[in-house]
Amino acid sequence: MPRSTSRIERPDRRPKPPPPAPPEPAGPLINVPDLSSGESGDSAAQPGTRRQPRPRRTPPRLADTPGPEPDTPPRQVMLTVGTIVSPHGVRGEMNVRLQSDDPEHLLTIKRLYLGDETTPRAVLGARLHAGHALIRLQGVSTPETVDRLRGLPLRMRGSDARPLAANEYFLYQVIGLEAFDEAGARLGRVTDLIETGANDVLVVTPDEGADLLLPSHPDVILELDPSAGRLVVRPLTFYGE
Repeated sequence: MPRSTSRIERPDRRPKPPPPAPPEPAGPLINVPDLSSGESGDSAAQPGTRRQPRPRRTPPRLADTPGPEPDTPPRQVMLTVGTIVSPHGVRGEMNVRLQSDDPEHLLTIKRLYLGDETTPRAVLGARLHAGHALIRLQGVSTPETVDRLRGLPLRMRGSDARPLAANEYFLYQVIGLEAFDEAGARLGRVTDLIETGANDVLVVTPDEGADLLLPSHPDVILELDPSAGRLVVRPLTFYGE
């Protein structure tokens, strides 16, 4: 699972005003290949062939996926906002599984990056539907093209993201931090995050032994400092320990 725009937050923050729309990108729009014409080099499945089922795989930990270092300023990173899952309709609209906790802000973004492309594509349309986003991009105009793009991430510039509130961090700023207890003893490294219905749970992997699971709560996460590469925690104590 690539690192996303999801935010880790400590819940003692003040309400924030509605976010402003990002500024219109400067400079002319650069032409990008029309993927529907086959200029991208991707080959569609030959008629009469059947797509082989993909074997089930265990998702890698976030620490094992590509991503910037925790101390990288948000304006210098690319943030994954969703993953293409299927075509929608006949005009090249794509059904996108969101990896952002701010989908309304996503609707204000004018340009997105497809997969590993380094040139952005203009967003021709974006709307929310059934928990997903339906997005049309420049150069993608047929459902067959979208079908070939299944699994690719959509990314945006960190400078286009809503500014972080106090005690709020992007996910990439947490993965990879070294965890210490209040006495200064090193507990391990943050390697993953488990999304729950309440507080998200940080997975801290020690050099030896089982993972330590820490809910993202101010009674447990006492200090978080991406610039220093560390966080200070108070592990939970369970009855009988």
